[in-house]
Amino acid sequence: MLKMVSNPDYDSGHSSRKRLKSPVLVASIILLFSVGLISRIAPLFNVGGRLLQQWPTEDGYLMLTIARNIALGNGMSTAAGTIPTNGTQPLFNLIEAVGFAAVGGDKTLGVAIALVLQIIMSLVAARFLFLLARRVLCDRPYHREIAALTSGLWYSSSVAIPHTMNCLETGLYVTLVLISVYVWYGKEIGCDHLRFSAKSAIGIGILLGLTFWARIDAVFLIAAITSWHTLLGLWENRQQFFRRIVESTIMGLTSIVVASPWLINNYVNFGSLMPISGTAQSATASFGQNVLELPSKLFEYASIVLPIPQVLERALPVLLVTSLVVLIYAAISIFAAFKMTHNERILLYVTATFGACLVGYYGLLFGAAHFVSRYTFPISPFLAILTVTMVVLGWERWSGLIGIRQLLSLGTLSLLVLALMLNLRLYREGTTHPHFQVVRWIEENASEETWVGAVQTGTLGFFHDRTVNLDGKVNPNALAAKLERKIPEYVATQTFDDRGGKIDYLADWIGIASWMKYPPISQNFEVVVEDRQANLAVLRRKFL
Repeated sequence: MLKMVSNPDYDSGHSSRKRLKSPVLVASIILLFSVGLISRIAPLFNVGGRLLQQWPTEDGYLMLTIARNIALGNGMSTAAGTIPTNGTQPLFNLIEAVGFAAVGGDKTLGVAIALVLQIIMSLVAARFLFLLARRVLCDRPYHREIAALTSGLWYSSSVAIPHTMNCLETGLYVTLVLISVYVWYGKEIGCDHLRFSAKSAIGIGILLGLTFWARIDAVFLIAAITSWHTLLGLWENRQQFFRRIVESTIMGLTSIVVASPWLINNYVNFGSLMPISGTAQSATASFGQNVLELPSKLFEYASIVLPIPQVLERALPVLLVTSLVVLIYAAISIFAAFKMTHNERILLYVTATFGACLVGYYGLLFGAAHFVSRYTFPISPFLAILTVTMVVLGWERWSGLIGIRQLLSLGTLSLLVLALMLNLRLYREGTTHPHFQVVRWIEENASEETWVGAVQTGTLGFFHDRTVNLDGKVNPNALAAKLERKIPEYVATQTFDDRGGKIDYLADWIGIASWMKYPPISQNFEVVVEDRQANLAVLRRKFL
């Protein structure tokens, strides 16, 4: 990353552009990358049990469970390989499975490998964020400095780091989104002078198909790129329009061909193109139920470095302030769009369309409000480019060269201190995984042969193989029971092995104790733990 800001020949072809010779700026950007890298690496040393607790989330452990079962020859499955599933995003899951296979299914080493892979992916993402920002801003003053600062701030952000290290598809997905946009944009801005060949269209289609394999909502990115590739021919140069239709069709069809094995698997084996996790999370959703989650998330991504505590996100004062800031930010961005170059607007069109689709879908049509931050994370690098560019160039317009040097040097130094403090907080909180109390109780009180049920089975299911998912995200039978409102009956009567083994324990957060209000549960189970302070409840089958 040092080459980004310190090598005067690194950006050949633009030597006449304004540059800043600021040792403070160079050092601060290098230290930003160092903070981001150290923050990601530190838990690998497992001080205080951080290796297994700091970065893998509840859903991250779901994916790790599926990956380990693949490595053990059980296919995509949970519950000791007995329940097939497609409740995952396949590309990173398969990559994780290779890691588990390399260590013979060892759980701790498998997690460590997944974390190392995510560290590498985050570096690749930061690299392509820099390259994209430098390319789109190549006609602007300080374009190298803006690109390096954008990449460094995003990479070291305590908002971004957990998403890139959660053992889910998020880090790989945002990396492939950046690579896809970078490659397409490089071809697009030369489209008036150089034919966009069929070979290029096929290559981009393959890349978009791989991005779809990383996460299914890449369909929005595919739609944004192919639509704007066509429309730009109509609006900017009409004789290109029909050629662009063909190119967009090739890109779209190629991406579908690449994605088709996963889609066919979903439809043939599980009855829907969407993974069952998406069906489970949207089954009880109502229109607009996640709208109030959006202001804080968009504020965090637009600010790059300012996280909002989750407990405050829906507090009325915070909601009003973040909503106002987001609206002002949107207004300024629209005004700035009129000042952009043609090539800058091309990137804006595509990324704004992609972002609007993500925000609209997950804000208005989907459930799982607690995951909105992760679902909308792919727009964060593009907002980072926009924010840093508007601040730097806006400041220069009003303050001149001396002012811009002060802003970039002292401002970046201040942001470095903020990033360091916020990442230290992440590390300090890295020994308090919200689901390990459930894991510990089961490990201490149930044998490996015991069947355990839970709504949240990611963490528990990774450490206790015979764990049955009850919210339907990775269990098609539970999803069917959920849709029929028969989960209590499913828990009480379903068998899970050749010996007729049933769920003997229900173990989860404190809320599962309320299941005793359902007759099939109260007739077959008794409460043995109800600890509000530990956020733990355990129900045991009677007559064990």
